[in-house]
Amino acid sequence: MVKFKKIFILLICMIICVSPAFMLVGCKKNDLKKVSKNLTSYAISAEVLSEDKITAKETIEYVNQTESELNNLCLHLYPRAFREDAIIKPYTALTMASCFPNGQSYGDMEIVSVKVNDKTSEKEIVGEDEDILKVNFGTILKPKGKIKIDIEFSLSLPNCTHRFGFYEGNINLGNWYPIACEYENGKFDTTPYYSTGDPFFSSVANYEVELKYPSEYKLCATGVMESTTNSGKTTAKMQAKAVRDYAMCLSNDSVIVSKNIGEITVNYMGYQSDSDLNENLNISVKAIEYFSKTFGKFPYSSLSVVKTPFIYGGMEYPNIVFVSDSLDSDDEMKKVIVHEIAHQWWYSIVGNNEAKEAWLDESLAEYSTALFFKNNTGFGISYDEIVASALSSYLLYVDVIEAIRGEVNTKMNLAVNEYQNDYEYSYMVYVKGVIMFDELRKTVGENKLINGLKKYYETNKFKLANKNSFYEAFKTACHKDLNGFFDGYLNGTTIIASIN
Repeated sequence: MVKFKKIFILLICMIICVSPAFMLVGCKKNDLKKVSKNLTSYAISAEVLSEDKITAKETIEYVNQTESELNNLCLHLYPRAFREDAIIKPYTALTMASCFPNGQSYGDMEIVSVKVNDKTSEKEIVGEDEDILKVNFGTILKPKGKIKIDIEFSLSLPNCTHRFGFYEGNINLGNWYPIACEYENGKFDTTPYYSTGDPFFSSVANYEVELKYPSEYKLCATGVMESTTNSGKTTAKMQAKAVRDYAMCLSNDSVIVSKNIGEITVNYMGYQSDSDLNENLNISVKAIEYFSKTFGKFPYSSLSVVKTPFIYGGMEYPNIVFVSDSLDSDDEMKKVIVHEIAHQWWYSIVGNNEAKEAWLDESLAEYSTALFFKNNTGFGISYDEIVASALSSYLLYVDVIEAIRGEVNTKMNLAVNEYQNDYEYSYMVYVKGVIMFDELRKTVGENKLINGLKKYYETNKFKLANKNSFYEAFKTACHKDLNGFFDGYLNGTTIIASIN
């Protein structure tokens, strides 16, 4: 997610080579067919009753991919973070006004019923902020075993510009359905919906989603889609294999332009009054081509870039990204589009715990954006200027914070909730990430840096990676132990003292 736009200005005021199309396809379908076997599957049928009300039924065929015997499953209920009595909010006092332009609004998720293997089960809401559904199996689920869970639920959407909500004819549906918590170290990860960063963590799964909605809306969503319209209602049926999450966006004032590159359909959804539809579609296509050539093939059949009201610069989901309609320049729009598409590689295909190791996807996506513009000079955005701007603004940030507080945190490896605020998080994860990878480029050379990223992608695609996975990939690709280099930046012990 792009989250640092205008951050330094706000802080002072308060106190980122085109490949042939055939290179993008290869054995993509076979790759997905292979990796999608024996995954947990989600089948969701939902209906948009109004812009703020949705009803849904979900069937999860959960596969125990852990090495432990399980007698229950925990699922995130992210929309509950928007309820009035939530303790942990997905926004702060500083972002509340931009999140709620029409004033404070609330949303919620109500769990109507739960069944396990067709037998009614008790609805047990747990978690630090009552945002977790605990489903007791009534039996033991052994490793590799499968169990069926049926959940009926309803959604109340807040009138807001967040991942989940509606605003001025647009409906954002990110993190909107019960999704299985990851199981690590003998327990489920029940991290709540923190306001800082993207506090999400999930394995790839298979999805079949059916959405019925008023026909005045246009829809973009994760996966491939077929739709029919009857009596003012459209029913869309979507399918996505081996994706990490599932998101949708609807708009009643939109135009969708598309282009095929090999077997990939690229969509850009903007507003009817926009004059830059084809321009934004073009850079989306170029980004997919460049990242496919540079890091590894994009394995899916579609990608949609959606302009929508959004509190931050943009947000990534598998096969679909949101870009904010509040971006105030063409260059900002280009950077955000490329950054969010880079997340298709770093987060969507190569997964990680975004709450605990945010730098693994955000720093990589931000530096990948700079690499894109370094190798696609026709967009008028300079790699050198991106790096110089990151370095100068980082140094100024450090100076200001030291002057105010007497000390400054320069760690990149904190959990998102351990940063004092969004400013600190953004400078350490996004801005410093660009500095770190540019310095790595100077240290090992651009070819070895690229080889390290290729290795990281190839060995971790469709998996959940971590710092050790990253270190090992670079050690293999560069024939050099770079742990000390990375540790210095991540731990904050490497001093960035001046512009090189």
